[in-house]
Amino acid sequence: MSRYVVIGLGKFGSWVAKTLEALGHEVIAIDSDALLVDRHAEFVSRAVEGDGTDPVVLRGAGAAEADAAVVSMGENLAASILATVALRDLGIHSLYVKAAGDAEGRALNALGVTEVIVPEKEAGVRLAHRLGAQEVLDYQPLGSDSSIQEIAVPQAWVGQTLRELAPRVHHGVQVIGVRCALTESVQVPPDPDAPLKDSDSLVVAGADAALAKLAGH
Repeated sequence: MSRYVVIGLGKFGSWVAKTLEALGHEVIAIDSDALLVDRHAEFVSRAVEGDGTDPVVLRGAGAAEADAAVVSMGENLAASILATVALRDLGIHSLYVKAAGDAEGRALNALGVTEVIVPEKEAGVRLAHRLGAQEVLDYQPLGSDSSIQEIAVPQAWVGQTLRELAPRVHHGVQVIGVRCALTESVQVPPDPDAPLKDSDSLVVAGADAALAKLAGH
């Protein structure tokens, strides 16, 4: 079990805190809004009312012993920066910070955080990929030009096995899982000798250009 500190209990921070706790981890949730703190008291290990940018508050809440921290302070860039610096000064090096946009993200990245999350941008990009290519069922970016996608099995692949198709050799992509539509289960790693069915979907990793070409097969 790991210990996490979540600063800011808006929608994003709330979901992170509740989900981490549900996964069996210890969560310290901090917010200056007493009502939000009261609402989360039953869902997390410790809910603390206080200023998440204040080192005294953070230390008193036990944040110094956390394995990682999530900063979700809305569009308040200054507060996000102050909280990030305070957490880093406490010795926390795994820092995940929500940003309102790319400009704010660049400022936070300059602090050396582990990851900057821009939820609206990421959700919009995922939806655009799904709408723009009907064969793409889900999309998760990996860097600027690669991703993990769930795509429908190309019609030409139906009845063949992954060993026969050798997608890594011939298409430059790696099939890391196969989802069965009937059971909604995902086999990871996939059976290389199982014939692919028309109702299956593939979880594939690779460069966006290679994946787009494959999805349009």
